[in-house]
Amino acid sequence: MSDREKKVYEYDRAKVRDNLVDVFRKRRGEATTADLVALTGLPKAQVEAEVKAVSDEYGARLRVTESGEILYSFPSGMRSRYRGFGPSFLRGWKAFRGVAAKVAAFLFKIWIVVMLVGYFVLFVALAVLALLASVAVSMSGNSRDSRSSSRGGGLGGLFIAGRLLETIFRIWFYSELFMTSEQRSARRGRQRERRPLYKAIYSFIFGDGDPDAGWDAMEKKAFVAFVQANKGIVTMPEFMAITGLPPLEAEDRVNRYLYEFEGSPEVTEGGTIYYSFPDLLRRRDKSDRTFGGSVPMRRVAPFSSNPTKANATFCAFNGANLLFGSYFYFESLATHPLLSILYSGRYALKLVPTGGLDGFYLFTHQLFGKLVGMADPSAFLGLVLGVVPIVFSLFFFAIPILRSRRLAARNERSRKENLRRVAYRTVLDSPIPVRPESIPVHDDAARPKDSRAAAKALTELAAWSGGEPQADGSFDFKEIARGKAEVAKARAAVNESAFELGGVAFDSDAPAT
Repeated sequence: MSDREKKVYEYDRAKVRDNLVDVFRKRRGEATTADLVALTGLPKAQVEAEVKAVSDEYGARLRVTESGEILYSFPSGMRSRYRGFGPSFLRGWKAFRGVAAKVAAFLFKIWIVVMLVGYFVLFVALAVLALLASVAVSMSGNSRDSRSSSRGGGLGGLFIAGRLLETIFRIWFYSELFMTSEQRSARRGRQRERRPLYKAIYSFIFGDGDPDAGWDAMEKKAFVAFVQANKGIVTMPEFMAITGLPPLEAEDRVNRYLYEFEGSPEVTEGGTIYYSFPDLLRRRDKSDRTFGGSVPMRRVAPFSSNPTKANATFCAFNGANLLFGSYFYFESLATHPLLSILYSGRYALKLVPTGGLDGFYLFTHQLFGKLVGMADPSAFLGLVLGVVPIVFSLFFFAIPILRSRRLAARNERSRKENLRRVAYRTVLDSPIPVRPESIPVHDDAARPKDSRAAAKALTELAAWSGGEPQADGSFDFKEIARGKAEVAKARAAVNESAFELGGVAFDSDAPAT
């Protein structure tokens, strides 16, 4: 068995590809199929099968000689996009960054809900307690029973703070713990249309995800549908109209499609390159999935799906935390003469008539000194009620601001890509003449902020295809028109009946006869 002759399709793909790469390097990145067969001694079928993978990996450009032969060219050199230390490191870093980002986002999402609402409730509760304590001390007139009065005021403040917490939980967490049965049944109907607080905060901070997360598969489906509806043939301008890619990027991308869908580059008698995917025509389902010739368009991602009022409320909560945190931080750095009075003797909890902003800090200083058992909790207050909420608030504002900028850039790229799709379709429909202002843009998703985006797209296409700019600002794409006519003949010559499946010749589940 070891001495049996191997069939032509039994070969080591990696070895064949390495041989082809060596030839391209020796030929300075240019060779025809015949060159590759001659210099490697490999069967033509193996060369034709694996040159597609090499073209994709190393970014080939296809050129046509005067005799009509396809010349594989690598103007950027033979640098692999998938192998070697650089690509491996980038893949590993990308995977690590993706996992780390998901873990960090999950932990941060938990943190922001606790911090945003928790600190807001704490600051409001401290303000209420300080206000009630101040009123209690003023009403007692600093009498001998001021200690009992202060205790009563403290209990009243805790009661009101508890009611305040209950109100916030009702409003922001949509909790049913404090509702009557009638209130619960009435609210359930409304809750179906409401978003829970934590989801709303996630949306404000991180957005709602990429609306084009499955774009790669969608684009490939549109490509396959077009090829099947056009006798297995697609031209580069048509490919660009589907993908929205500029010419050079489209040339790179089509190499990957040739490899993935087992296509091959072909040349018309007039020298126009087109791409043939005959195997995609061997199908049972003959339905047209091009939806009238339309192509998918990238969507513009919104900043958040929340109502504007909800986002404004989150900003107000965070703004309050930032103000309170700044207040406690700077007050903790100051030296107050009354601190020696508040913590005299056995550091018992005593209330003195102190008003204004300093009074609020002195009350909190005295309260936390008793709670944590510290003679001077200034450093503790500066950290817990100052630095932490300040840092959190800055992050809370900074992340949406940075995200909004990245989102704006992402949406602008999507709009330009969509506009190129529309522009290329316009050129294909009527190559002579094409005016930038005549490109029909009916969707905001294809309307970039750059008012000259359409003209730039046509200029780039003209430079690639040999289009001619006219004095009135229009473009004549004569080469595209010529290539369109030639490819139409190639499509007309395709005999679709040759790709019919026919009847079933063998069925593994058929009963034995």
